[in-house]
Amino acid sequence: MIHFNTAGAGLLSAHALEAMQGFLQRERDQGGYEAELASAQVLDNELYHNIARLIGAQPGDIALFDSATKAWVTALDALDWHVGDRVLVTPYEYAGNLIALEHLRQRHGVAVDVIPLLENGDLDLAWLAEHLRDDVKLVSIVHVPSCCGIVNDVEAVGRLLRGHPCVFFVDACQSLGMLPIDVQAIGCDVLTAAGRKFLCGPRGTGFAYLSEAFRAVAKPRFTDLHRATFSVANGVSLDQRDARCFEYAERNSAAFIGLNIAVQERLAGGYVDDCAAYRFLVQALEGNAQLRLIAPGARQRGIVSFFHAAVPAPEVVSRLRFNGINCWAGYAAHTPYFMSDRGGARFVRVSLGSASTVSQAEQFVHLLRNIHQ
Repeated sequence: MIHFNTAGAGLLSAHALEAMQGFLQRERDQGGYEAELASAQVLDNELYHNIARLIGAQPGDIALFDSATKAWVTALDALDWHVGDRVLVTPYEYAGNLIALEHLRQRHGVAVDVIPLLENGDLDLAWLAEHLRDDVKLVSIVHVPSCCGIVNDVEAVGRLLRGHPCVFFVDACQSLGMLPIDVQAIGCDVLTAAGRKFLCGPRGTGFAYLSEAFRAVAKPRFTDLHRATFSVANGVSLDQRDARCFEYAERNSAAFIGLNIAVQERLAGGYVDDCAAYRFLVQALEGNAQLRLIAPGARQRGIVSFFHAAVPAPEVVSRLRFNGINCWAGYAAHTPYFMSDRGGARFVRVSLGSASTVSQAEQFVHLLRNIHQ
């Protein structure tokens, strides 16, 4: 199979799979606690250091989660919210994040405003600068959304927010592994990501970068055992003073063993950023009169999405998969502010990986041209 569904889940390397299988075998042979103890250096130290290196952070800034959504919501819930607080989001915000924000609106009277777009689809940073009043508590920017390949200029947003008291979240669920990321250059307080997408790690893994400045004003709503201690005499005392106090104690250790390998592999190179296969694919699809591309913004990477004029998206995806190419029928409802008026509930999303080739893109284009009603 040619795998053009990396935005859904990237393909594990043979090395990552072997490491996970080896850990599971040790769990089977020795017991779960014993296998975890034998791999403690990787699980409790090496993984944190490698993730920190990947994004330009310190190991104490990293908290592990089972998904990017869990990471994002945990950071959101760690802030104190009051009536009149405002949150600014982009039209590209993921619906899972919007659900959490809607709960804040219902419970605390928080207002959520959407940053408008320029005509080409880029963020209107002049509007953002004009509306950065004192009641803005959070600015949340999706680096690369799930619906298309636009790369939002998070560094420009970070420069704009510098000195403002609001908290700056970056959702890097799609961009991690696709693009080099440096949280210091971005200037964000929180960055969340999944392991399973362009990083090509296992499902059930994710993490949050939680800056020292964020941790100074945020408190986890719940601190799990092994991150804190409870005694009858003294109540709760924190065992972890860094970002790990936001974690939950239970984890899929085999998955995080695989994530460590995926991070190591990305540290060695191989981003999708501006690869030849992606450039070829976009140019070829732009020339197909049957397609209406979803391609906002001045810069796009990794993902190209479209509506087919004659064939519904699920049918297009099914026919391509039958002929040996994976892609995905995306849901407009997953990025509702941007996609709700684009003309369809489903669309075709094609997302390349670091090993994707021009030859594979050519096969995709050839098959797509032969799909008719």
